[in-house]
Amino acid sequence: MKKSNDRSLAGIARIHFQSSRISGLLAILLTLTLPAIAETTRPFQNLWIPPAVQGKSFNLTLSETTQSFWKGATTTTYGFNQAHFWGPTLIFNQGDKVQIDVKNDLAEPTTVHWHGLHLPAAMDGGPHQSIGAGGTWNPTFTVKNNAGTYWYHPHPHGATQKQLTLGAGGLIIIKDPIEAALALPRTYGVDDLPLVLTSRRFLRNDQFSYNGNNDKYGDYLLANGTLDAQTPLPAQFVRLRILNAEIERGYVLGFNDNRTFHLIATDGGLVDKPIPLTRLKLMVGERAEVLVNLCADKPGSTLDLMAYNANQPFGFPGGEPQKGGANGSLLNNLDFRLLRINIGSPTAKPITKLPETLTRNRYWTEADVTNRRTVRVNGNPPADFYFDKQPYDMHAIDQIQLVKLGSVEAWTISNNNVFGHSFHMHDVQFKIIARSDGPVPDYEQGWKDTAYLPRGKSVTVVAKFDDFASNTDPYMYHCHMANHEDAGMMGEFLVVKDPASIDRQSRSFRELFEHPLTPELIAAANRQAETRAPSFQATDLTGKLLRMDSLAAAKPLVLFFIERDCPCSRDAAPFLDRLQTEYGESCTIVGVINATPEVAAAWVKRVGAHFPILADPTLAIISAYQARRSVFTTVIAPGGKIVKTYPGYSATMLTELSTSLASLVGVPVRSFSLDGAPKKLTAGCVFPLR
Repeated sequence: MKKSNDRSLAGIARIHFQSSRISGLLAILLTLTLPAIAETTRPFQNLWIPPAVQGKSFNLTLSETTQSFWKGATTTTYGFNQAHFWGPTLIFNQGDKVQIDVKNDLAEPTTVHWHGLHLPAAMDGGPHQSIGAGGTWNPTFTVKNNAGTYWYHPHPHGATQKQLTLGAGGLIIIKDPIEAALALPRTYGVDDLPLVLTSRRFLRNDQFSYNGNNDKYGDYLLANGTLDAQTPLPAQFVRLRILNAEIERGYVLGFNDNRTFHLIATDGGLVDKPIPLTRLKLMVGERAEVLVNLCADKPGSTLDLMAYNANQPFGFPGGEPQKGGANGSLLNNLDFRLLRINIGSPTAKPITKLPETLTRNRYWTEADVTNRRTVRVNGNPPADFYFDKQPYDMHAIDQIQLVKLGSVEAWTISNNNVFGHSFHMHDVQFKIIARSDGPVPDYEQGWKDTAYLPRGKSVTVVAKFDDFASNTDPYMYHCHMANHEDAGMMGEFLVVKDPASIDRQSRSFRELFEHPLTPELIAAANRQAETRAPSFQATDLTGKLLRMDSLAAAKPLVLFFIERDCPCSRDAAPFLDRLQTEYGESCTIVGVINATPEVAAAWVKRVGAHFPILADPTLAIISAYQARRSVFTTVIAPGGKIVKTYPGYSATMLTELSTSLASLVGVPVRSFSLDGAPKKLTAGCVFPLR
């Protein structure tokens, strides 16, 4: 693709500063959006098919890479397993227990959420399951979902839009005996096509633009990360597995000849029988599997999959008239091509008949409902799209929804009169039973985990919350428009055996599970030895001003880093108390917790810590000391040099710490009880993003 020399107003209207380090005219030259480029001047590119991997054990590594979307351009992207954009398609079998080793090679924390999957909350990959830079996460779960198309993507609070924009994500295909018995296209990449739809806005330096609510829509359509994509498909029935992976834009799908196609699966798997359609509305996060009859198409002919997005009702995401600016895009309020299909010869064993039936679903109905609740969208753009007037706080137990294990609940989600949203609920597949603006459309007659909320309307869904309960690990519900969720349009729910047992006045600790200590984590801690300790000054919970330089001027200082919900922090704190008692005025032990002073005080009361505590809600001190996980413990010698940083704690580590303090002070080593201390070096929870 060649950049036009024309400087149309639509192309240069929006100026966006990507980095505070670039200023003045240079920033303007680098960050002007690309001018409009006529679609007819760009050559087609072959659709990239993500590689498929299957089995019971999977390895995923997310890293920064680059992609050339047109000749002469290099764009920084994120990809899994060396992909230049997106990642491999994971194929699971229903009933299998799978192990996934997720490595984060980014220079920032991330998470990986298994969108649509029914699994324990601790394995869900939401904002609470953060993976630090260089860290790994090893979720294990049994595949319980029906055959269908699902996906995985980052879910770090405050950074989801950035990481999705850069390309992090991948599809999941689940197989089961019911689907396997049907005569359906299922040769991956041949007559069973994965199709991930999104768009991007490019800066003049060829980089993606992602600036919160200012970058909700892309200017150029990407299919599987391919600009102006084309692909061959055989002259027979073919299956398209379509995902809307946009930041905010919705799609109204159809073909350029208005042919009928058939919906065979929604978010959560097969519908009862094929549903004929000429248009299919697909919002952010939603998936649809459709069969397209190409039997009568001549090899050598073409067909276009289209977005019929022109003249949609006000509030439809991407229907705004602007071509530039925060709400604008070169694709807004237009009908445009998503994929050029080049018809080829049939395969050796083509599917030439549409199945009459697919499965027999047992959907939840009003008669099954044991509890009802309403969630309301309140506020005005750009920052006040919240649920029930509350911006998301991942530690606010008083805001959490409590759901009884085994209950069948009806949730009515009502939208305000400002804009449309895409509502997603983790863990469960639900049935849409009612819409305030009319009958539930045919294309929503199946299992769903995501539902469109039109402006000023409401939707009622019914789901059963079974199999998994936890008093500490929540699931999420949120708007799947990444700019909205990053800005706080999220909520949490706990599935518990006894809702009355949850104390809403204090946050329960998470369940204790092992965080592997990676070589990278240990090496990062070791690199701090003999370096100058970062200075800080802050007021402890008693109101006393603590300065690092003063604390470490004449005696050793121990900094103990605490994640407020981490059970390892809770369990390790008494041992630090004992050290402080044994060495008295010879050393100072200070805890640093990622919490407000009020929450930190509640933590101290519950845990019983007696050493000074500094509240660090913005992670300023924690980040300065590169404490990637809770229970990092840093020993600072008199004068201010770091002696050693421990990335976890154990009985052996505590003994070594005691010996080190005695040596620095010049006193005999103190002995104290290590009963209950882990024998193996134990790391704590990853610090959540802020």
